[in-house]
Amino acid sequence: MRAFTIYKLGLGIVVMFIILNSFSDAKVIAQQTKYTVTELPTLGGPRSTAFSINNSGQVVGNAETASRQVHAVLYESRTLIDLGTLGGNESNAYHISDSCIIVGRSQNSKGFYRPFVTSCAAESPLVDLGTLNPLLDGSYSTASSVNTVGQVVGYTAVAAGSHQGERRGSFIFSNNRVVDLGTFGGEESIVMDINDAGQIVGYVSSAPHGTYADHRGFLYGNAKITELGTLGGKLTTPVAINSSGKVVGYAETSGAVSHAFIYSDGIIKDLGTLPGGNQSLGFGINNHDQVVGAADVRAGTLHAFLYSNGVMQDLNDVIPSLSGWILTEARSINESGQIVGNGILGGQERGFLLTPISIAGSNKARSATSSTMR
Repeated sequence: MRAFTIYKLGLGIVVMFIILNSFSDAKVIAQQTKYTVTELPTLGGPRSTAFSINNSGQVVGNAETASRQVHAVLYESRTLIDLGTLGGNESNAYHISDSCIIVGRSQNSKGFYRPFVTSCAAESPLVDLGTLNPLLDGSYSTASSVNTVGQVVGYTAVAAGSHQGERRGSFIFSNNRVVDLGTFGGEESIVMDINDAGQIVGYVSSAPHGTYADHRGFLYGNAKITELGTLGGKLTTPVAINSSGKVVGYAETSGAVSHAFIYSDGIIKDLGTLPGGNQSLGFGINNHDQVVGAADVRAGTLHAFLYSNGVMQDLNDVIPSLSGWILTEARSINESGQIVGNGILGGQERGFLLTPISIAGSNKARSATSSTMR
């Protein structure tokens, strides 16, 4: 049984912005949308992190305890739930599906990192996928994503190949069994995401983990692998895929800097950067083709962004000006336009949830004047 702690969140203040330009298009338009910002609390320690949000608004990530351990967490209904660990000190939840399946990585009692699966149901245990297949019964494996039907993808350390050093291979867990996807012909492969059609995105590297070398992004489905191409450099890193097979991530340009991209129908498109910066990273995409990520605005300063209808918008410009937040990265966006990511509040690292004002209003939050939930 999972040991978990529930932290009830007191109502803080919600600052409401008036949308200056009304619109009838169902897609959220970045320039016309303002957001409330909600702090994801901790488990008594100094920091929290948000990685993924589903279409019900449930969020997963991690948070520090008072003893500075990092635990996977689920945030729902204004409540933070400690998902616990597999017996070790650390766990991280990386993805939550619309069917409320959660995946991530946790230390076990030996200190090994193992991939886990659990659900939102109260008392649901973390299930160690390493107990199901010897492939994952090593010192390091992680589950990176899960789709609505419960297919889980991830990667694991495997034996050294022609080069000395750790290699990583990919796997899929489906129908209660783990299938080894191998390294797709490279020295290692890392899979990042899977959509409901079973399409998988990841990258293949020509050298062991931790070695700078070419790595090529790929899309895998129906036993066919498609290379995504490049933006002129050596590295292409896909991170997420939506239901229509559009892929986002980041790739090295000919100038050896990373730019966010979107891949569709055989074409990889550079999404550019925010004004003043020269680098960007794409992390999430919804089925309206809205992309979220992080981009620098000057050397060493990252800001979270939303890319919609051909425009990259700094999300710090669409939250209350006196909120105290610096939003540094946006990790995931759902179909309602809610966004989760990470930033700085009061000098501390915190996960955040952004909700478009129209949604907040429909939840009867219009009467409040400002918000931070703790």
